[in-house]
Amino acid sequence: MTMKTVSPYIYLGYHCNNNCVFCSEADGYLAALKIKTIDQVKKEIIAARQQYNFINFMGREPTLRDDFIDIIKFAKQQNFEQIGFTTNGRMLAYPEFTQRILRTGVNQVAISLIGNNHIVHDKQTQVKGSFAQTILGIKNVIKFKDPNTSLLINMPLNKLNYLSLKPSIDLMVRLGVKEINILFVFPLSERSQNKNIIMSMRKLGAHVFKIIKPYLQNPDLKILLVEFLPCALPKEARQLFFPCLEKNSSKVRISLCYNCPYKINCDGVLSNYIDLYTDKEFSL
Repeated sequence: MTMKTVSPYIYLGYHCNNNCVFCSEADGYLAALKIKTIDQVKKEIIAARQQYNFINFMGREPTLRDDFIDIIKFAKQQNFEQIGFTTNGRMLAYPEFTQRILRTGVNQVAISLIGNNHIVHDKQTQVKGSFAQTILGIKNVIKFKDPNTSLLINMPLNKLNYLSLKPSIDLMVRLGVKEINILFVFPLSERSQNKNIIMSMRKLGAHVFKIIKPYLQNPDLKILLVEFLPCALPKEARQLFFPCLEKNSSKVRISLCYNCPYKINCDGVLSNYIDLYTDKEFSL
């Protein structure tokens, strides 16, 4: 009998106020999913606490749940060292809502930014005005958060927005952001399984490292490359590799994996990506 994997990443709901063109949690993925009751969520929180000292609430967009704040308060009662959530930030554009959340004991907020202006960002979210709300949400978190609360900006990159990386980083630095994760967008959904959206990881990795190299001299700014596999990055960039902590059963090992020094932390490459680009671009 296979035991169910306990995860510190709790999915709260499957509604979203964006409709991102690269969304990994769209299309057929949603068809078999049911809305979790708060009792189901509480059971997952308790199970996670038995194995982890941190927890992160995800969505699609978790802040749309009416009981979102109650869920965070329950997690706080379980004495996690870190309680966070991942969001598109739009609901955080409302100051009172942001303050209520930050008073619950949350100490990490991760907000996704998909471009440096409304043209790039809104084109990908397919919602007019979403960029303005996300930026306001980021500003509100910076304004109201405790100094010990971490604000993390996730920047998912693909063929439609990779040229906006530098101005996006510059915008965040101006706002006072200290932590940035640059994410490789994998072809996890029907809508993203094409080369019009998904870039070659090797080409994108080289571009990203060229852009971020000057920022690495800034001791107040932390940048990590999430889901960019080490074997697809320039060698000097591999220390920035950070594995996605959410496990995916569709990842496979390739021949390089068995002699790779990063194999302990890396789960391999998504099979759907190999279907698009093969595994010939990877090298140690």
